[in-house]
Amino acid sequence: MSLPSSVPDPAFSIPPLALTLLGVSAVLHASWNLLGKRGRPSLAFFNLAMLYGGLLYLPILLWSGWSISQTPMAFWGWLAASGLCQALYMGGLAWAYARGDISLLYPLARALPVVMVPVVGLMLALEPWPSGLHLTGFMLIMLGALLMPRGSRVPTSSRVALPALGFVLLAALGTTGYSLVDKQAVDVLGVSGMSAIQAGASFMVLQALASAAWMLPIVALIPDERREMRLILRQIDMWPCLTGIMMMGTYGLVLVAMAMSSNVSQVVALRQLSIPIGVLLGILYLGERPGGWRLAGLAILLSGLVMVAWPS
Repeated sequence: MSLPSSVPDPAFSIPPLALTLLGVSAVLHASWNLLGKRGRPSLAFFNLAMLYGGLLYLPILLWSGWSISQTPMAFWGWLAASGLCQALYMGGLAWAYARGDISLLYPLARALPVVMVPVVGLMLALEPWPSGLHLTGFMLIMLGALLMPRGSRVPTSSRVALPALGFVLLAALGTTGYSLVDKQAVDVLGVSGMSAIQAGASFMVLQALASAAWMLPIVALIPDERREMRLILRQIDMWPCLTGIMMMGTYGLVLVAMAMSSNVSQVVALRQLSIPIGVLLGILYLGERPGGWRLAGLAILLSGLVMVAWPS
């Protein structure tokens, strides 16, 4: 495998429509996490959310014209890998949220992939070498996301146990995996004749079902998750269904943006706009009072987002 060139790729930019889609997706993602505080953080909950969402969005496959017979064989490997990565992400997120404070864990889970995606992508020759401006933007996003939790009035060391940070790392690894894999899968669908919107929408549905299939045996093997699944089903709770609809709508927009963009790292970085949006929603709807560290981190993160979005 040849090493990627150290010369910045001139196509390392993102179309205006893709920027808009990512902005809407960020708002939806932050809103879903805000509403998710009333939910039960468990893999069983997310398993049902993905299953319900995938089933409810099935008609999209008819609209997109997706056909099993016309789908290249390579696609199925990418789909299986993406479903596994998504399951790892959901498990890491749920188990971290059950053990620590969301205001700290959410920024970490969102920021770590910003650095991990370009590093892994470069190692596998899947990503072009970023320009100096974009590389600086990636670093600022990471720095800002790490500074924001310091605005808490409670010492970080007493708020989060080591297992929670381990599960955050698992979620970040899952995000890194599906971010790189999904781009390949959507591109394969594009080669088969689908437009960016058709490919992104189709893969959104198929990936949800694949990830739900991966999560089910994991839930079955863990006693606490089995009990949680039975409890949710007995309550006939519609919240997993609503969560699934929002989650899929959010990532569907990201997939379309990926299909329109030449670089996954840039898309992943711009998704972190949900972090400052989440802070704003916390101030407006939860009455949170951010300290100086959090506001400073927010300003640094926004500066990084501007650098990443700027064409070079």
